[in-house]
Amino acid sequence: ANYYRPYELLSRPQTNWMDHLSRTGRLQEYEITMSGGSARTKYYNSVSYHDNEGVFYGVDFKRIQARINADHQINKYLNTGVRMNVGYLYGEDVPMQSLYYSNPAFAGMTVLPWTPAYTADGMHNVNIPENSDSNPRATAEYDDQWSKKYKFNGSIYLEWKPIKQLTLKTTDAAELSFNEDRRFWSVEAHNYESGYPILQTEQYLYRVLTTSNTATFQDQYGEHSLRVLAGQEAYHKYYWLQYQSAESLNPDIPYVNSGSPDSYQVEYDTYTDTMMSWFGILDYNYASRYFLQASIRADGSSLFGKNNQWGTFWSVGGSWNVHNEKFMQNLTWLNTLKLRASYGVNGNNNISHYLQYGTYTSSAYNGVTGLRPSTPANDDLSWERNYTWNVGIDFRFLKRFSGSIDVYSRKTTDMLLSKSQSSTTGFNSATTNIGSMRNNGIEFQFDADIIDRGDWKWNAGFNISHNKSKILELAGDEMMNYSEDSRLKHIVGERMFTFYLKDYAGVNPVNGEALWRTEDGELTNDYNAAAYVKSGSPEPTYTGGIHTTLTWKDLSLSVVGEFKGGNKVLIIENRYLSSDGNQMSMNQQKGLLDYWKKPGDTGVNPKPIAGNSTNSYSFSSNRFIEKGDYFRIKDITLAYNVPASLLKKIGLGTARVYASGLNVFTFHDVNFWDPERGVDGMGYGIYPVTKSFVLGLDLSF
Repeated sequence: ANYYRPYELLSRPQTNWMDHLSRTGRLQEYEITMSGGSARTKYYNSVSYHDNEGVFYGVDFKRIQARINADHQINKYLNTGVRMNVGYLYGEDVPMQSLYYSNPAFAGMTVLPWTPAYTADGMHNVNIPENSDSNPRATAEYDDQWSKKYKFNGSIYLEWKPIKQLTLKTTDAAELSFNEDRRFWSVEAHNYESGYPILQTEQYLYRVLTTSNTATFQDQYGEHSLRVLAGQEAYHKYYWLQYQSAESLNPDIPYVNSGSPDSYQVEYDTYTDTMMSWFGILDYNYASRYFLQASIRADGSSLFGKNNQWGTFWSVGGSWNVHNEKFMQNLTWLNTLKLRASYGVNGNNNISHYLQYGTYTSSAYNGVTGLRPSTPANDDLSWERNYTWNVGIDFRFLKRFSGSIDVYSRKTTDMLLSKSQSSTTGFNSATTNIGSMRNNGIEFQFDADIIDRGDWKWNAGFNISHNKSKILELAGDEMMNYSEDSRLKHIVGERMFTFYLKDYAGVNPVNGEALWRTEDGELTNDYNAAAYVKSGSPEPTYTGGIHTTLTWKDLSLSVVGEFKGGNKVLIIENRYLSSDGNQMSMNQQKGLLDYWKKPGDTGVNPKPIAGNSTNSYSFSSNRFIEKGDYFRIKDITLAYNVPASLLKKIGLGTARVYASGLNVFTFHDVNFWDPERGVDGMGYGIYPVTKSFVLGLDLSF
């Protein structure tokens, strides 16, 4: 009786909750640029305004930005200049990228259609048990949730040429960002009595100071050209964050100091890191036929252990303009033929801070709060290294067709990964240099000027790339978790990411139960006895795109498409949307109606069981793994350049009017609105790629 509902519910007003929580978004963007100068001074200034109203209520973004670029010749030896960019960003948001009740992308699918959107007195209904009494429309209207960011990015340089061949240059830059975030949960938007209203606020500062100093010698000796550069760079990065929260606020004074003193929480976080670099570059070419480039650099990073802070990296490359050789002069149909090859090693220090140190965290023991060891020290933590070779060819023939082919291989060693530790050490994991991986790939690009006659022009292009990664070793382990998600693994012999999931075997045609395969290949209806198997990778086998532009006089039509394939995606949401009766209080997707109904039915969903506890709906199985292939019409633009003869009469230099359709259509078979699920192939209630139609006007004076 707990699971039956009266048919009378269907006679009530029905709400399409996805439609109720979404809207037609709106985008406005305006920019003014100004450039000019004199014989000794040049400048470029711009001011822009961007306003984007998202497709869900409560998702809005605004940006005001100004840029100043100026260069001045002090005398024939000295030049100076500045680059400055300032901006203000304001965003309102509701929780996205998560299976959270206030996420409209998730709630829009799960709230039952006969649940009313409004109360009898016209207020947003927050009595929604199936969504933890949360209504994203009420959240958008009553919860004060926003982020403000103030940004500055600027640099100044001084360049001195004591002689014609030598240039000395110093550039100093600063990047500053101050953020203020507010998360206020109101009484009106939440059907709870205890603790509300709740407020969380954050303020944080991000600052990077950089200096770069170079000496460049460049000269020509007959047919020999030489360029030598030596330089030094350093940066200092600093960050701090302060967080405050409180509960049971006075709604008329919605600030932390009006909350219950017992609920106050304050946190402070800060980090800093630095890097020093020394580098040199050599460029040489002979008669514009033979080119050689070599580089070497030494980088020291404070993110690594005291024994291995410095790394030395280098590269060497060459190219040959075959078309400039004398023996090629009679091949008039061949315009360009260039061969390229390179080899080098670079470093990666993209890790969190203070992993090289033994750190502590707060902990309570026997009612007393203190500190305990959190991560072990690693004085040998060092650079991750990438060894890469590349060979390529560039070509152009018949003055209409051009393209390139590149083949590469990259081996990554000393990978920076978090390795599980035995609990007897007192730690669960530690970041260290372990393992290696290889990436092999090929890239192809081809462009053609198909028509170039009179008023008609038509060009088109195509590009495709293939990359395959392979984990070579993991310091003796066969597999490791990717981040904290056990569904995605690093596995020796497999791609960088591999889904590792319970092996779903379909439906028992006799009774409709979900079946699983065990380690020995037997079928079972016991989820806990199911074997874990490799279930594909979110890494695509190929990616690419196409583009074409057709022009007649001043009118042009362009189309851009993109595609990806060979990857797998895991539809996490189906844990709730295709629950085979487990989520009786949540709306279910209509595909679930194709379930087992009689003996002999195959290729269907398991039979629904009220309050299902068989785990047939588990998102840790490969039941919801799908092919992630897609082709997307990314951009269609129709543009008209107003003839110059008409513009002169009204004092304009150029004028262009255009209409664009962005993300017009996507061809795919993924059982979700968007086949793109992020790097990990999963996503959680993701914000969809939006279809946009844009009208634009470009003017110059």
